[in-house]
Amino acid sequence: MKTHFYQEVLRLAPDAESARFLLAVSGGQDSVVLAHLFKTCGLNFDIAHCNFHLRGEESNKEMNFVQQLPFLTSQKIFVKEFDTITIQQKSGKSIEMVARELRYQWFEEIGKDYHYIVTAHHANDNAETMIMNLLRGTGLRGMGGISKKNGKIIRPLLWCNANEIKKYATQHEIKFCVDSSNLTDDFLRNKIRHHIIPELEKMNPKCIDNFSKNCNLFLQQTNFYDACIQYFKNKLVVEAEDRIYIDIHILRKIDNQSVILFEILNPYGFNIDNVVNILKSLNAQAGKRFLSDTHVLIKDRTHFIIEKKEIKKEEDILIYSIKELENHGFSVKKKVANQNDNIIKKHNVIYVDAQKISFPLTIRNWRNGDFFYPFGMKTKKKVSNFFTDLKIDLLEKQKVRLLCSHNQIVWIINIRADERFRIDENTKYYYQISKID
Repeated sequence: MKTHFYQEVLRLAPDAESARFLLAVSGGQDSVVLAHLFKTCGLNFDIAHCNFHLRGEESNKEMNFVQQLPFLTSQKIFVKEFDTITIQQKSGKSIEMVARELRYQWFEEIGKDYHYIVTAHHANDNAETMIMNLLRGTGLRGMGGISKKNGKIIRPLLWCNANEIKKYATQHEIKFCVDSSNLTDDFLRNKIRHHIIPELEKMNPKCIDNFSKNCNLFLQQTNFYDACIQYFKNKLVVEAEDRIYIDIHILRKIDNQSVILFEILNPYGFNIDNVVNILKSLNAQAGKRFLSDTHVLIKDRTHFIIEKKEIKKEEDILIYSIKELENHGFSVKKKVANQNDNIIKKHNVIYVDAQKISFPLTIRNWRNGDFFYPFGMKTKKKVSNFFTDLKIDLLEKQKVRLLCSHNQIVWIINIRADERFRIDENTKYYYQISKID
């Protein structure tokens, strides 16, 4: 095993004899065997251990065990303790995801002084990951499993299965800790490890080896697939400044549209359901919009146009005078009411009875539950329903600002004034308010 392991290290790190390695060692069998192999191969390495404090005293015992490993006589041992539960509660993520992120962030931080960061993932881990990805529906790319090398991170045990690691530990009388959380079925990976893999091994004792072979095959197929996607992307996509243009005319002519379009759009947050609906609009009129969490796609006459959503949450602004209103991008003229006044009908101009509004005014975003009396109507209407009638999409809604007087909407700015503040026969003075930016 030592010879095969050393050859694998050389494949992943050709400069291994002069390089410095940082090993992630939890104290479990796999990572302790990894450290022992590095020691017996005479490689230059140090140790990094994370204490996530998820298992009480057991976590502390593992930390002490790693710090006292008898064959680590000349290695530095870095230890990092995390208040993982508190961090997880604030994040809203799963405890496994938070622990993983904390671990790799710390490895990256202390790994700057090392050529490689090494983890003890092996063939069984890879098989479990492939099954998990299959259940999650990750497609071909997920079937590539765990990568042997990702930047500075290398995994030189992926070729070897759990039984081989156990055999090596027994032969060399290597002591290790047993993580009690790995013995439960609380996590999906554990359920696969304890129940699915043993059943598969009954059907085919070499199933783990076959997973590894298939993993390599899937990686090659994914590389070929990516090259094909890139070929069509070069034909379809043009990037200009902060926009992406997809040629509709060319898209209509190619086969497998949904697969190609999904691969183009997925990095911008669009899922397969979005893609199906976008393709249905291929022959529709221009103007239809589709939203992901981060981007908006607009169907134009000749192209699909993608741009990033840049929606800023603006604060409420209190306006205490006409001068302040003008400082926020408005033009305000106070006039004496006259039947011969020239009333300009523009979306960015309103006329309001000066006696019906009073300072301070407020400029704010619209909120659920807001209502007003649309100009020309005697009945009130929810602002949200008004937007729906005008077919204003989510992206545009979030940009809308209101001008209010004592919590009453005076103007949905640049869209519609409120009937309650209009000029009438009793008006003596009025304001002509224009939005100029």
